[in-house]
Amino acid sequence: MKVAIVMPLAHQRGGAEMLLQRLLYAELKYGNKVQYLLAFLEHGPMVEEARLLGYPVEVFDAGRLRQTGKYMMTVHRLVRWFVKERVQVVMSWMNKAHLYSGPAAVIARIPAVWWQHGFTSGRIDRWIESIPTKAVLCCSKAAAASLSKAAEYATVKVVYPAVDLQLFDQTSLPDKLTGRKLLGLPEHYCIIGMVARLQRWKGVHLFVEAAAAALAEQPRLLFVIVGGPHYSELDYEAELKEQADKLGIAANIVFAGHQTNVPEWMHACDILVHASDGEPFGMVIIEGMALGKAVIAANNGGPKEIVTDWQDGLLIDVHKKDDLSRAILTLSADAELRKRLGRAAVKRAASYSSERFAQEVAECLYEARGTIPDQKVGLHL
Repeated sequence: MKVAIVMPLAHQRGGAEMLLQRLLYAELKYGNKVQYLLAFLEHGPMVEEARLLGYPVEVFDAGRLRQTGKYMMTVHRLVRWFVKERVQVVMSWMNKAHLYSGPAAVIARIPAVWWQHGFTSGRIDRWIESIPTKAVLCCSKAAAASLSKAAEYATVKVVYPAVDLQLFDQTSLPDKLTGRKLLGLPEHYCIIGMVARLQRWKGVHLFVEAAAAALAEQPRLLFVIVGGPHYSELDYEAELKEQADKLGIAANIVFAGHQTNVPEWMHACDILVHASDGEPFGMVIIEGMALGKAVIAANNGGPKEIVTDWQDGLLIDVHKKDDLSRAILTLSADAELRKRLGRAAVKRAASYSSERFAQEVAECLYEARGTIPDQKVGLHL
């Protein structure tokens, strides 16, 4: 079955982009009889990465949405491409892509689905939902619940994202103490880490605030923030460092910045915190769980669907000022509890494999087309 994936972005910025890459890798490795073709709506590194994997790729420079003429031309070019390539299903990767590929699929009379990686809100999202689609695949029940118009006429399915379980395999990494030496971190402190782009909605300032409260009771703690600034909030990093200075905890907090060896940084930690308020899913939580870490996450959105409180992690109310600091102090004082949660977390993370994700997506695409896949075979492009 030929499936055209339309992707609005070609630069690696977030979870949706990483997830698309995992889908492409998994389809090549495991095969679900889906022949993916890709159209990017901008130029960028992901274009060449997809080509190097052997996928057919086109680039249709869509410009800005307010450029009406360019918008209509992009839709027209997509229609011609769908027809030329004999595409059988169109998949819009994120709702922005559906602004272009949805109308194009209607004109070409091809069933369309879209991957919803976040929450829908606002006028433009409601407009996108009015564009016909056979199905919407959502990253969580929370994301699915945010749909309004689309839920009235389309099939809405939850397909949980995947993480690279081989990359986040603790057996393939140096042990924790060796890792700390390599990273220049102290060996005998309890280290609490957070991995996130520096954006306010990620709750990094809440992490800094909780760090100050925890350090007031237990000074032998070190807090590590791994992640660089986001282009839309370049001032946030300076705000966080100023916050740490004012709270008097600068000596106990490390701003590691953007890192390419994230698994090593995560594995060096004893506890991992995810403090986003209104997170659609939270792939970094799964990555930490796969490494056997005790995780703390918000008791809402996607994280609530991942973590079972006191079974494979702890859930907190990010709106309650002391919830996070109390959870940190509880885990930092109890190594056995951290180990128990970590063991259960590894088992939980195993269900978020790339193979499972690719297979479930393929099943949804075949269903949208109205056919049943034959037995799974490898894809050769």
